[in-house]
Amino acid sequence: MALEQDSPQHLKREGLSHATGKGTRILVIDSGVEVSHPEFAGRKINTWKVQNNEHPADGQDIISVEPDDGIDVFGHGTAVAGIIAQYAPDASVDSVRALGGDLRCTSDQILAALNRGFEKQYDVINCSFGSANQEFLPDYYRAVNSSFCRNSILVAASNNMDYLQIEYPGSFPSVLSTDFGLLEKLRLQRRAGKLVEFVACGEDLRCAWKGGEYRVNTGSSFAAPHIAALAARIRQMRPQWNACQVKTFLYLMAENVE
Repeated sequence: MALEQDSPQHLKREGLSHATGKGTRILVIDSGVEVSHPEFAGRKINTWKVQNNEHPADGQDIISVEPDDGIDVFGHGTAVAGIIAQYAPDASVDSVRALGGDLRCTSDQILAALNRGFEKQYDVINCSFGSANQEFLPDYYRAVNSSFCRNSILVAASNNMDYLQIEYPGSFPSVLSTDFGLLEKLRLQRRAGKLVEFVACGEDLRCAWKGGEYRVNTGSSFAAPHIAALAARIRQMRPQWNACQVKTFLYLMAENVE
């Protein structure tokens, strides 16, 4: 295709701004998703949880991914999934509950959840969290490479206090990592030359929460699903594109702020 045919302006004219994510599959790795929330009425959400099982022989934990009962132990994952459902309403959204009621977990649990996403061949995987634990750097590196090779787009949040802080999986060049700002809807900004390249809408957002409630939230956790929804829209319009092409397109869409 000619460059102009794949430019942001051309795809916008062609219907990107009206795309819905139809035909794409998104996995949310988080604190779970409350599937009974009114935000998801009429929507089928498959849910799993990362389970630690003690090995009877040596007492060591064996991590597995098991079917879940569609709950959210904090509310965070419901907020993330709700934003994706709002901006990519025809995308399939599923959940792996890895974060606990304090929004904490081990890197082993995150890696198990990521591997489930790769095995199930999700188009987009949203990780609204990060870990600064250097011990697991090689494991995150292998996971991100697996995502790239399987053409699964990995979206990650940055550190809310300092987007320059190295965290995983966000601090890999092939990951769509984002900071947050007070932006309109799906507008994007970019910081050229930074590992966390994007800035997306993430301030004072009314989000779905557990217990059928809604809360106003701020942070990169809530910016990431905006990018996940955009990635799903682009994949709908250009299903033949790989992860690098999708990221390049988002880069071209975004307004340079530095």
